[in-house]
Amino acid sequence: MSLKKKATKGSIWTSLTRTGINVVDFLVYAYLARVLTLEEFGLAGFCFLFIEFANTLVNAGVNQNLVQRDKWEDRYAASTMTFVAGMGMIVVLGILGIGAPIAYYSYSELAAWVVASLAPITLVTSLQVVVSGKLLREFKNKQMGVAKFCATLISAVTIIVLAENGYGLWALIIGKLVNAIVQYFLLLYVAKFKPYFHFNKSDNKELISFCLPLFGMTIMNFLHRKASNMFTGFVLGPASFALLAAAQKGSLIINQVTMSSINSMVVPSFSRVTEKDKLGDLYIKMVALTALLVLPIFMGLAAIADPFVTIAFGEKFSPSAEYMVITSFSMFPAVIAWFLPNLLIANGKTKDAFNLTLLNLFSSIVVAGATIWFGVKIMLISTVIAGFVSLPIRLMIVNKHVPINYKRLFHELIPPFASSMAMYLILVALKPYFTTWFSNDILLITLLILAGVLIYPIVYFAAFYKSAKICAAELIAMFKTKKLADSQ
Repeated sequence: MSLKKKATKGSIWTSLTRTGINVVDFLVYAYLARVLTLEEFGLAGFCFLFIEFANTLVNAGVNQNLVQRDKWEDRYAASTMTFVAGMGMIVVLGILGIGAPIAYYSYSELAAWVVASLAPITLVTSLQVVVSGKLLREFKNKQMGVAKFCATLISAVTIIVLAENGYGLWALIIGKLVNAIVQYFLLLYVAKFKPYFHFNKSDNKELISFCLPLFGMTIMNFLHRKASNMFTGFVLGPASFALLAAAQKGSLIINQVTMSSINSMVVPSFSRVTEKDKLGDLYIKMVALTALLVLPIFMGLAAIADPFVTIAFGEKFSPSAEYMVITSFSMFPAVIAWFLPNLLIANGKTKDAFNLTLLNLFSSIVVAGATIWFGVKIMLISTVIAGFVSLPIRLMIVNKHVPINYKRLFHELIPPFASSMAMYLILVALKPYFTTWFSNDILLITLLILAGVLIYPIVYFAAFYKSAKICAAELIAMFKTKKLADSQ
């Protein structure tokens, strides 16, 4: 099977399995939002930030290193596992010695116990890294996705059963631990990989030289993505944290199902492109197709934010709707910038990828830290503006190594940008009339979604007919490729 077919099939399977995982995760999230208080819900989310950060430390650049190597070697994989497991132990000790005390003094004794109880997840995650790298290298996204989906289902059942039996916040903690452990063993099974430990100085030297720039980049990328949440939790408390987290949940799920699924295939596929001068054109094509598919989903989410939040999380989360609308607009610059770091990594320019992430971190930390004192709404608006302002600088950094035709990029993005925005404005104008006709929120959301599905292609074809024909042909070709790949 050709590289293109493998990458296409891998992206589709990643997207499908992530969709299933995120649907289950969202249902559990919505259930807990109704069962727990705002403070409990926010406390759990804030404590899990420590574990998310720890997981980035043990996973930074290792998958990319295993994927981009010329050939797979069990010996090198064993050395990598030894190194990463050692990192995992150090990080777990850091969580217990630093994270738990911070949670204790920032929030409460309960927060410290929650952080300490979640710490083993990081050690299990460190053991998963090499196995996941092997599966990604071999484009076994289907097997990996199915394993993760099964682990998510088992975890979801565990959480609901425990919550129904009065375990409250601890139902979530136990469910997260179950998810990590079950996922590890299922990944081992589908990878047909027998792990063992091996220490080799030269292997560790190669791993460190490749991963060190990515290590810093991964940390900064995490802080960039979570800056608004962290400042909200520290400054405004768990209740405001819970409202912001609920507002971001819809966008996060869409991101993981769409853009993250595509982004996960950038390094495996772009790193094996022989004609590097064509990377810029491939990037433009990827961004254009992503914008075509993703932007209307985000703007549709913004249009249905009010009834969606009420149905999903309950009335106590109603302030989250306004935050959800603002967050959705951040996707206009994000759809262009999302693939840039991995585009540089695929081209072997890890230091410039680090500089790119440093810029992202600086803008988000400075903006969020300076504006959170005026409230969540002001902070989110400022973050969206900062995304637009910093975008030209990001493109300039990438353009030094991967030439990008700015005029063509702008020309390709006008149709999806304009059509998505037009769809949103039309839906907002229609919503008051639909609300008058339908008092039921579920019917209202259904009608708005159906209207959006019709409005977006109509606007696109009416205003940008030539571009629409080209994009339609690209999509048909992509699905034909998928069909051929499945037949083989």
